[in-house]
Amino acid sequence: MEITFKEEFGIDKNDLEFINIPLKSDIEVFICPFLIDHNKIESEFSKKIYTRLVDFLTHLNKNYIKPNKRNEGIIFLSHLHEPNEIHFGYSSNNKGKAVAKEKATIIFDALRNNRFAKQGLDTTNQAHNVLLLVKGIGQDIMSDITLNICRDIFADFTKKIIDKYNISEVGIFNCEYYNGTLKKWDTIRFKLPKFQNKKIILIPKKIVSGKRIYSTRYNWFVASKIISVELMNKENLSKKDNKLFKRLKSGTKKIIIKRVYKAYKKPKEDLIQFVLDYPGSLDQFIKYAKEHYPEIDLSDLNEK
Repeated sequence: MEITFKEEFGIDKNDLEFINIPLKSDIEVFICPFLIDHNKIESEFSKKIYTRLVDFLTHLNKNYIKPNKRNEGIIFLSHLHEPNEIHFGYSSNNKGKAVAKEKATIIFDALRNNRFAKQGLDTTNQAHNVLLLVKGIGQDIMSDITLNICRDIFADFTKKIIDKYNISEVGIFNCEYYNGTLKKWDTIRFKLPKFQNKKIILIPKKIVSGKRIYSTRYNWFVASKIISVELMNKENLSKKDNKLFKRLKSGTKKIIIKRVYKAYKKPKEDLIQFVLDYPGSLDQFIKYAKEHYPEIDLSDLNEK
């Protein structure tokens, strides 16, 4: 049976403030920028993460993406290594999807080809917008990017867990992170728990989600909350749009959301058009996501 963090370090408590990770494999969960944004008002920790991500993405977009300084930008992004210390992500046979040096080119080009970033708009200065609107940057990559940028903040959280539970199996490790004040990559040393001489960094469960395809959810949100309402209020429907309704026995027409979704949904790279066509829909969706997609249900992890 897979050994977990709390078993290895003798923590006799069920309601933990962090994800109880397996120590010899990865668990399919991710650091979620939507939940970071959601918790930034009430949580000083989430506020620090949110602010650091904005600093990083603003610097990246302003100094590398917008002026298309590709070589310099790829060098800057090459500091995004695969963060094995958190044990998050897909199974070992999918490790190629994680952020690593060779992914710097993919990340740069994904942002550069995005219409918002290309036009110098600040939409992609928000991590949750990058996850939602930038083709090529999915939940696994965004989770890894977040850890790399904010490793010192997560390490400090982990140090507090060490102190709280009197964990003695520790080591002193170098932690690279993005220094938002100096606008460069920096290194700091932290006392962290270790397993088989490798450092462990723990993640608060309030900012962790399971696999969620936010582009699909945004498509559904626009179809159900915006396009369907427009169609119901429209007097003269096209033949195509008429097929999105069904006639009830009473004689009234009812719109079928699934048909609207199927007819109007867009691939991730084209969701920007929804943002442009329906001003305010992005902010409405983010608010909706906060209320309807809370942190992960730990019972799904079969946590002990």
